Amino acid sequence: MIAAFWGAQVCAQSHVPSDSTLDEVLVRAYSVLKAGLPEAQSLFEKASKLDPSNVLVHKQLGYIYRDHDRTDLAVREFMIADSLQPSDTTKMQIAYWLRLIGRNEESDQYFQRLMASGSPDVRQQAANEYSNRASTPASWYTRIYAAPYYDSRWETWFYSALLQEGHYVDNSHVLSLYGFVSVSGDARSSGGLAPVIFSDNAVVTGLGVKAEPFTGFQASVQEGLSVDLIKRTDQSSTRGDFRAVAVYGNGIYPSYTYHPDVQFPFAPLLDFYSSLGYYSRYSNTIGYLQGRAGIRTVEVSRAIMDAYVSLGVVRDGNKEYYNNLVEGSVGVRISPNIFWGLYLAGEFHRGSYWDVGGTARPYDQFYSSFRFFIILDKTF
Repeated sequence: MIAAFWGAQVCAQSHVPSDSTLDEVLVRAYSVLKAGLPEAQSLFEKASKLDPSNVLVHKQLGYIYRDHDRTDLAVREFMIADSLQPSDTTKMQIAYWLRLIGRNEESDQYFQRLMASGSPDVRQQAANEYSNRASTPASWYTRIYAAPYYDSRWETWFYSALLQEGHYVDNSHVLSLYGFVSVSGDARSSGGLAPVIFSDNAVVTGLGVKAEPFTGFQASVQEGLSVDLIKRTDQSSTRGDFRAVAVYGNGIYPSYTYHPDVQFPFAPLLDFYSSLGYYSRYSNTIGYLQGRAGIRTVEVSRAIMDAYVSLGVVRDGNKEYYNNLVEGSVGVRISPNIFWGLYLAGEFHRGSYWDVGGTARPYDQFYSSFRFFIILDKTF
């Protein structure tokens, strides 16, 4: 009886699939998939590890994830498949699924690229989907901005952050009303009878109206209340803060396609930024102008690295020395995920104050500094 029992066990074990090779795993995976068994997911996951370059396996795994309401994982698998074997139909599926999980900015980027497809049907379908998305935009938006940085010249950290909640009053998204709260300061300024101030060091909150009549241009008017974070004896700690600012910026940026392997695209980057504004708290009009040129040096997965040079000019109406300068820089910027709006940047700056005959300049005319930035800028 014992011999018969062990014989039966050995016999039974000899019929258990070993799943040791890719072919064995795939045969069993498709068999259980056809039978509708949940084991299919783990088998296709195993197959993708055995052969990471198998496009069909990644696509099938994507469909399985989607059927189990794991659309985020489905998108990942289809992005991998598209990086291995680029396909407009694969990109179209990615665009749909991105929209389904609320990643509308990424979805729009895919639809925009597909509008240049070699297939007339794909071009038309992408155009229709993109226009339908654009015709029913969200009325509310939130912007989060933060940009702490370390400046070696002052040997301290500076920080600024903004939270803005807005509502578009028209379907074309030209005019919006918004409320905001911002904070700025540094780790070196001090107050008292003889305050030493290196930056604004204030919290400002208020309401505003913004117009965006064409791409790259914004004009805003806002009224707020400013509260100083550092005690100063030369002025009230609470003051009104009225601002009227016009901004224009535009540029040429490298296109982005997901791929798990490291690539060196060396694609050009060129942009331009300008602003002119009146600030009641300083009783001053200040203008900024900056141009930047560079290249996309590295891409891997969703991470990127750019190298660039820039030239900036600042002028003001009160002839304050710190608002009248010319500055050149060279820098490197890294984003761990291009869709997060998060950047790490290191820059070397060389600048010169303009002799405009205003406030006496307490520092040398020329200066150098290294700055390390952590930047988060996201609108959703």
